[in-house]
Amino acid sequence: MTRNTDADDSTYRLDRRTVMQLASVAGLGAVFGTVSGTADASGPAPIDPDREPPWDDRAGASGRWVRDRWFVAFDADPRVRGGTASTQADERARFRADVRAEGLGVTERRDFTRLWNGLSVTAAFGDAVAMTALDSVAAVYPVAIVDRPDPADASPMLETALSMTGADAAQSELGFTGDGRSVAVIDTGIDYNHPDLGGSGDGSVVYTAESEGDRTLTGPAGDVHPRISHGWDYVGAGYDAGDPEADEPNPDPDPMDPQGHGTHVSGIVGADAADAADEDGVTGVAPDATLGAYKIFDTGSSTAEIIVAAMEDAYADGMDVINMSLGASLQWGQAYPTTAASNELVAQGVVVVNSAGNDGDLGAWSMSAPANAHDVISVASAENTHLTANGFAVDGLDDPVPYLELAGAELPPTEGESAPLALPAQSEIGGETGYFGCDAADFADFPEGHVALIQRGHCAFAQKYENAVAAGATGVVIFNNVSGLFSGTIQNAGAEGVWGAGISDTGGAALVDLLESGETVTLDFTDETVTVPNPNGGLLSSFSSYGQDVELAFGPSVTAPGGLITSTYPLEFGGYGMLSGTSMAAPHVAGSVALLLEAEPDLDPIDVRDRLQNVAEPQPWSLAPGIGALDHSFRQGAGMIQVDAAITADQRAAPGQLSLGDGAAAEVTVTLTNDGETDVTYELGHAGTVGTAVNTFSPGFYLSGSSVSGPETVTVPAGESAAVELTITAPAYGLPNHQYGGYVTFTPTDEAHDSLRVPYSGYEGDYQDLPLFGYYAAADDFVAQEPLLQESPDDPDAVAAVEAFFGHYPQELRLTAVNERTGQSFTVLEQEYAPRSPDPETYYEYVWDGRTRAGESDSRRPVPPGTYTLTVEALRALGDPENPEHWDTWESPTFRVSPPGKRAPATGEATSGLPADE
Repeated sequence: MTRNTDADDSTYRLDRRTVMQLASVAGLGAVFGTVSGTADASGPAPIDPDREPPWDDRAGASGRWVRDRWFVAFDADPRVRGGTASTQADERARFRADVRAEGLGVTERRDFTRLWNGLSVTAAFGDAVAMTALDSVAAVYPVAIVDRPDPADASPMLETALSMTGADAAQSELGFTGDGRSVAVIDTGIDYNHPDLGGSGDGSVVYTAESEGDRTLTGPAGDVHPRISHGWDYVGAGYDAGDPEADEPNPDPDPMDPQGHGTHVSGIVGADAADAADEDGVTGVAPDATLGAYKIFDTGSSTAEIIVAAMEDAYADGMDVINMSLGASLQWGQAYPTTAASNELVAQGVVVVNSAGNDGDLGAWSMSAPANAHDVISVASAENTHLTANGFAVDGLDDPVPYLELAGAELPPTEGESAPLALPAQSEIGGETGYFGCDAADFADFPEGHVALIQRGHCAFAQKYENAVAAGATGVVIFNNVSGLFSGTIQNAGAEGVWGAGISDTGGAALVDLLESGETVTLDFTDETVTVPNPNGGLLSSFSSYGQDVELAFGPSVTAPGGLITSTYPLEFGGYGMLSGTSMAAPHVAGSVALLLEAEPDLDPIDVRDRLQNVAEPQPWSLAPGIGALDHSFRQGAGMIQVDAAITADQRAAPGQLSLGDGAAAEVTVTLTNDGETDVTYELGHAGTVGTAVNTFSPGFYLSGSSVSGPETVTVPAGESAAVELTITAPAYGLPNHQYGGYVTFTPTDEAHDSLRVPYSGYEGDYQDLPLFGYYAAADDFVAQEPLLQESPDDPDAVAAVEAFFGHYPQELRLTAVNERTGQSFTVLEQEYAPRSPDPETYYEYVWDGRTRAGESDSRRPVPPGTYTLTVEALRALGDPENPEHWDTWESPTFRVSPPGKRAPATGEATSGLPADE
């Protein structure tokens, strides 16, 4: 997923069973030596970051669903797990019969049998709710929209990122290049003419698949592409799942990338500069691996049903590794089709690598699906150590000021001189004074025709840019409020003739000093580039999502470079581009898996993940790297992968990650295996990581406080294994919503072997004490946000609606209408695995059309007129359905349901009636 800083402007969401409308929308050694203690006896004290947490610039609600599009799941196993064609055919026949009997308007779209057993269908909301009660249906899920990321431009540079992961050493010293391994890229397609990817370099050849059943990619002479073995376009030109005018796929056999993201990802996986005539080419992680181009995006977003189709085809094409730099936010890692299909691929021996998500601004518990599938390798993003960028020459400064583009605005010119720079008025926001430009009044005295120099922070880039444009700026330069360069986005805000750029905090401070001293400052444009160290290199990217998953399973798995990565790009867009996102981190891991499988072809997917985790290197806390604390294990996973060490390691620890669940302590077993020729003795150690607690949306930070007990040493004879029994004790902080983590370390007593680490995460206290209707603003302050009855629903088919806020994820949700006079109850919906709200202001809308549900009567029909209430029951995450204390319950005020077609006028009492056509 590539970072998108603009808020989602959709006005509706679908829940997994029902429509939901938005009502609103140091060195490592030093670190391990200092962060393993417990809290002071006086109680835990929060630690303050040196830098702004990502939620300070929260963009708003993310994630959308396709209106009237649904997955229908059946009970039988998929084919790969032994399901038979006859059984699956019988299920579909029963479903069609039930649909006819109930008079439901359902149109079948796609049939899935191989990895997941079900259909995708089109049906109105009421019919979708009715399907949930059919005996032939196991579950109904909405079809998620997955947004297509936007690109950015830069000069080619990838080698520094490879050195961060050991991929360069795996190639040059160990001789592994991914030869014989295949990696499927489920994305925007691939520019198969790119010379670094085995193409002609001139865009003259069109490669196409034989058919959807035979996706072998061949040229006009029938020759198979030298690097890209398979490909298919699942959507066709102009497709955009978010546009009702363009949301019907028109598949074709040409997987050419019209946008750039898939080509960029593919270059990270396996570009080979040796294939290119241009000496400026780049080399990826596995330059001899074969690629598969499974194109699921075109001009806009795609859907989960198309993703599942591509996954099934990649499996049928024999791909060893599947890379998916995509996902849906705020979802459970349960039975949703993309998640289920991902786990099934792993069970069948295919390694699935998925970006962890770019939702760091949504706070805790923000990993996306299918990255939260329990068996995949989910990948967090860290910043590249170096980057190549254009630079402005400035009189009075010795060195050029490097910049990155402000995506959505025009690029700065490459020659000539800019108009003079000018600052907006200083303003104070949140106790901080700066040149923020968030208010149009800040530009009241701005000289027209100048270039605006604006400080980052406190409002969206687009808002700053638009205010400057309105004041007559000819260019906009935004300087960072934290260390390093940044690549921003002002999507849909760019103005013709007004260029934009982002510069570092130090570059901005130097320009501000010149202006404040009274100097006239202009920028000299040039097409020359500069290579600069990234002061945030190796640290977690601000956008990278926080785990664990909702089921308290460990995640993400590992970290890889994803911030400011330059790779291949479609030839028509210049051939190379810079992008940031966990999208860029995942293919570093997918390529590394290809190297590891070349070295050891018999490793199964879980062994692959364990090997990468055992030798990964945890990174310092990105928000305060100087204090000696490690970043959250449930945000960076095991740490930065070191694939060369994973290949050469003769020792391993399994499992490679530990999910401790909730409670005061957990007993676990880690098995150490020694495939070497000499005995190895390990000393047990521990390093805690920063934890989060209290507010989900803007969590507080706390030092570890956890501890590990077990044998001081363990000796593993050559060729044998040893089981190590451990007790990991949670912090005793007594804080609500407290996630903690750390690393169990096994350090050899000799220098001939490498240390092994096993990351863990857990939840202090009782997980079922975390309520749903509200959130903790402070340790002793729970902000209750109970559901609301919506008296006048916008939906013409609704007689009533409930708006509900969820501070955490409901495991089950029930909405029931009760006739006050007769006591008769009617099920409005029953749903499993609902998302939480993305922020404290967002409520979800659940509508009732005033009919009985299928199964409660002979057919769906209007309920008797009368006075009703709606009851919302929500089961807390991982709660016991039989335990009343695990349910949050709310009952609405009374409202009237009038006879069909007679919607009563508004009174002091909420009143509704069925639509006139009933």
